[in-house]
Amino acid sequence: MSSILKITEASSLAFHAVVIIGRENEKMVSAKEISKILNVSCDHLSKVLQRLAKSGIVKSLRGPDGGFKIARNPSEIRLMEIYEAIEGKFNYQNCLLGKNVCMAEKCVLGKLSEKINQEVFSYFTNTTIADLL
Repeated sequence: MSSILKITEASSLAFHAVVIIGRENEKMVSAKEISKILNVSCDHLSKVLQRLAKSGIVKSLRGPDGGFKIARNPSEIRLMEIYEAIEGKFNYQNCLLGKNVCMAEKCVLGKLSEKINQEVFSYFTNTTIADLL
């Protein structure tokens, strides 16, 4: 197991893309520009950006002068909103296996998984894009 915290590539792209777009204020930023900055597939990033646009986090404009810009004040956009736009409702699960398998009275990992979930939930809920700019 390389990491306990698993965030999908799509969520990671969404977080990073919104920060990049937020840094540009009102200037439109193309998916191609963002994909070059992040060194990722433009096609995959475009799908992520479409979901963010559908959720009202970014605005999109087609055409030669098109691209993406932040839809609201960065201080109003929380990481949790971005995460849930990509992944759906935050799943607050304390068992890494997704079920209760411990035969003992206590989980083998103690309260570690619960603490990590609480920290991630708190960070996503309390951190705005403005905090990251």
